This record gives sequence, structure tokens and C-alpha cells, in this order.
Amino acid sequence: MLSTVFSALWTKILWLFSPGTLLSIAGIAFALGLVIFIHELGHFMACLLLKIRVEEFSVGFGKLLRKWQKGDTQYSLRAIPLGGYVKPSGEFYAREADTSDPRDFASKPWYSRAFMVFSGAGMNYVLAFVLFFGVVLSVGLPVEDPKLIPPVAGEIVDGYPAAQSGLKEGDRILSVNSVKINNWEELVKNLSAAQKEAKIEYSRGTQTFSATIPLSKDKKIGLVLQPVYEKAGPFTAVKVAANQCYYWTAISIKTIAEKLWHRQAPDMAGPIGIFEIVGKGVHSGPEDYFFLIGLISVAIGMFNLFPIPILDGGHILFFIIEAIRRKRVKEKTLYRASTAGATFLVALVLYATYSDINRIYVRSAKPHANIAAAAEQTAGKEASK
Repeated sequence: MLSTVFSALWTKILWLFSPGTLLSIAGIAFALGLVIFIHELGHFMACLLLKIRVEEFSVGFGKLLRKWQKGDTQYSLRAIPLGGYVKPSGEFYAREADTSDPRDFASKPWYSRAFMVFSGAGMNYVLAFVLFFGVVLSVGLPVEDPKLIPPVAGEIVDGYPAAQSGLKEGDRILSVNSVKINNWEELVKNLSAAQKEAKIEYSRGTQTFSATIPLSKDKKIGLVLQPVYEKAGPFTAVKVAANQCYYWTAISIKTIAEKLWHRQAPDMAGPIGIFEIVGKGVHSGPEDYFFLIGLISVAIGMFNLFPIPILDGGHILFFIIEAIRRKRVKEKTLYRASTAGATFLVALVLYATYSDINRIYVRSAKPHANIAAAAEQTAGKEASK
């Protein structure tokens, strides 16, 4: 018993310090660190533009590793590279009396303060645009015509018949039920025409294999195509990059609004889900990894602009109220709203983390359910003989 425990523990230790795991950790740290750093850099650049004195600009958080002074600003490098912050002088803005120093944040008009707060999310969109542009320019655009896409497996989804039948990423489908397959359209067409099962012949390198795959009513076997790309020029890349920023923002807001309208809980990825997605993205190639960073940057920029107290969007909302009322929001009101906003965000993170854990549990249980179903089906066939 004790040897089994030590063996399992040793396996986990080897996994933790394996090159693949270390690469995933480094990829996660770089992706999240970059996105959050760029967000804070946006605030810092806006302060310089608006002549707001910055007391500290920190890269990372936690234990202080190094600091240096340049002008009025202390620059800090901290131990945990997953964030950062900008501390403008006089950043309290709810007090009715302005500060005497014109370089204080509180002394600036409401629209200048709103611009400074908005600039963090704005820089997240700039980062996303640059990354999308770079990916499109270097890789190109995916071919959409299924007749021009070869029948090659780009991904095999765990728990589905294709994975259970031994197919792997990169396998090329040669035939379905003895019908030759030349492109992805023919593959889908012949799978749809098959009845309860499909005999598939496929190649892997120089070897040829065959497998009989059971088909459900929806004919989904867990086979995802390998995309094919065509080159794109810089003007097309600019257009596509801007459209990607708009599309992912619009579709996210639309999805959240529809869920709330129908009184359904939105599908969310918490810290565990984000780490898992980014960890997989590290091993999917540089273009997928940087595109994923762009998506995360859009998500963080968009989320920070939601009118929730404590977020950037909440601060901007208070500035707009100040402009309408022509006087600043009282500190007591601001404090209560910020407390409510912080409580809501903590609850949101807890819910998202629960969703992550539940999703992992369901995914890990699915293959066992499929195996049990297959065993039951086999037993039924044997009994009927």
C-alpha cells in the first residue's frame, strides 16, 4: 500500500518537472503576464500623456525583487510575474475638494480621469489587434471551401469513437465503406450516408490502417479537420485583425446577454480553465498560442469595461455620473459600491472555478461512460446469439 502511494507521488513529481509541464507553466506565465502588463502600461502611458504624476509602476506583484527611481516614479520588479499595477498620485477622486497639486489624478477633469482608466482596456485591444495581425500575416487565412481541404485529422477528441478506434492527429482518411475520399466534403458526405457504423481506411506516414467506427444518430465521431491556410497581404491582415477584435467582443456580449435574458448561468472559464486552455495552446504551435493570447487580451479588456464598481468600467460610470450631476460621488457611496462590486467579483470567480472543476470531472467521466456503454452493448450482442 505504502509503495503504491510513493509510486503515485513520484509519478506526479516527474510529471510536474517534465519538460512539457514546465513549458506549459512558462507559457501560462508569459501569456497572462504580457496581457496584464500591457493593461497597466496603458494606464501608465495615459498618465504621462495627461501629466499625472505616477508614484509607482510595478511589473508583477508579491515580494519586491528590485526597484529603481527615475524622476517622480519608482519602478518595481516583483516576484510573481502575473500582473502589475500603476499608482498615480492623489488617485482618490471621490472627494469633493480637489487637490492642490495639478499633477494629482484627483485634480484632473472627469474626462481626463475617464480616459486614463479606459486606456488599460484600450491597450488590451491594441495588443490583441497586433497579435491577430501578426498571425494572419505570417500564417494566412483558413480555406473555407471543404472541397479544397484534404481529409486529414487535425484533432481527435477524447471519448469519441474516432479516439477509441485508434485514429490519431495527422492521419489521412483514404476511404469510407470502400468509397475513396479526396477532400473533407466527401468525408462528411460519406459518413452522413453510413448507417450504424463506418469502415474507415486511413494512412499514417507510410503505413495504412483500417477501423470500424460505430455511428450515433448525429454521426459525430470526434474527428476535427486540419485547417489549410492561404497567404494574406497586410491590408487584408489589418481588416481581419480589426474584425476579430470586434467579433469576439460582440459574440461574447451577445452570449452573456442571451444567457441573462433567459435566466441561465453564463458559461465561464475560471482560473483553472484559463490555465488549462493556455497550457494546451503552448503545445499547439506559435500561431495558435499567440492567437490565444489575443483572445485573452480581448476578454480582459472587455471584462474590465463592464460597469461593475471596482473595475475600470465602474470607475468610468462614476465619472459619467459626476459629469451629469456636476459634482463628485461621495466617498461613502463609492465605498459601498466598491464593496458590493468586490463581493460580486469574488462570487463570480468562485462560480467560474466550480464550473472549471465540474467540466473537468464530466470530461474525465465521459470515456468511462462510453466504455461502460460499449461493454453493455457487447454483452447484449453476446446474449442475443
